[in-house]
Amino acid sequence: MKFLISNDDGVYAPGLLALYKELSKLGEVVVVAPSSEQSGSASSLHITQPLYTQKLSSGFIAVSGSPADCIYLALHQLYSDIQFDCVITGINSGANLGQDVLYSGTFGAALTAQIFGIPAIATSLVSNSFTGNEQEGHYKIAAQQIAQLLAKTALLTEMKNLPCHVLNVNIPGVDKACDIKGHKITQLGHSLLARPVHQMVDPRGRTAYWLSLKKRQSPYVDDSKSSMTLIENDDNSDIVWTDDQAVAAGYISLSPVRLHHTPVSTLERFSTLKL
Repeated sequence: MKFLISNDDGVYAPGLLALYKELSKLGEVVVVAPSSEQSGSASSLHITQPLYTQKLSSGFIAVSGSPADCIYLALHQLYSDIQFDCVITGINSGANLGQDVLYSGTFGAALTAQIFGIPAIATSLVSNSFTGNEQEGHYKIAAQQIAQLLAKTALLTEMKNLPCHVLNVNIPGVDKACDIKGHKITQLGHSLLARPVHQMVDPRGRTAYWLSLKKRQSPYVDDSKSSMTLIENDDNSDIVWTDDQAVAAGYISLSPVRLHHTPVSTLERFSTLKL
């Protein structure tokens, strides 16, 4: 198998290295990642300025752009002669749960791959805190879990049969692999933000604003009263866990996210409007 991996934490991030080491046991791995942290960049592309690359001693290629830039450049220029089996992004430092996928560079890079028809998986490590100080061992366990999903299940085959989908994976940060209870196929949840904007005064006396995506409730706080949610689609209704609830209960969350999707029911509803 041939894998292309990237991230939004930068080419030197421990999650990227852990993922590279484990995937290298399954096949050929190419790494093209941002030269610096690009968290919150979503699927942005630099189209008004050039990109520069640097090949590191590790063989990784660092790009002076966003995660989406990295995938775009890799597929169409740097490794255009390679047919990749899958693009995997991460392992992100911190959760990408619910509405996080709208802002996440990790998810944005996977989305870019899927737009060009490559099966794509975005992976994140959910720690017990919001400090971002995950331990190296946590990344190793998370990377092993990802590799096992690819090697021992039909996950990749199913992704190849599902065009216009990105699989968003969140893995609990645990000290031992046995602490992970299993896997849950989930829908994206939604959590209110604790404080979306922090206002401050900089050393020169100017008002400054710092945007925050921190949720009001940690994903590891288990709310047993709302452990499952009713979801509706065009065909039927079912009971499915949300991604944050699954991780809170100790499971790896796998959320298939469909792109370019306008529900038939929505089209029918809007068609009744007098415009």
